Amino acid sequence: MAAAAAPTQLEAELYYLIARFLQSGPCKKSAQVLVEELEEHQVAVNAHIPPDYLLRICERLGPLLDKEIPQSVLGVQTLLGVGRQSLLRAAKDFRHTLWKGSAFAALHRGRPPELPVNYGKPPNVVRLSFLELLAEGVGLKEETPIIVCVHE
Repeated sequence: MAAAAAPTQLEAELYYLIARFLQSGPCKKSAQVLVEELEEHQVAVNAHIPPDYLLRICERLGPLLDKEIPQSVLGVQTLLGVGRQSLLRAAKDFRHTLWKGSAFAALHRGRPPELPVNYGKPPNVVRLSFLELLAEGVGLKEETPIIVCVHE
């Protein structure tokens, strides 16, 4: 079996922080095994780091990221989120494109009802009313959904 490559400085620090975190909780055996492996692979340790250091880092990540890219459900802090709840979200992933009446109407002419990802927020109720007026002659009025709730 080939030997694993030496961890980078960041990876070594993360392994150590995980070990410290495990030592303070119910997984003390796992922590001991990880500490032994770190010593075996000669990963440097830093004894002055408190056991809850990794937890405190995680608690600060969400609010820092929310200042730059707000999450879709405010107040929900999770490390396991996806999409706009993910800690790995990026501004480029959430561009908003203005809705055009033709694009809105096209969604109801044999295409899937899902909205394109880059369309952002749907049009407001006033815009929907205007589109309904336009659609009266085309027979789309009955098929035009009214969007009740949007989480953004």
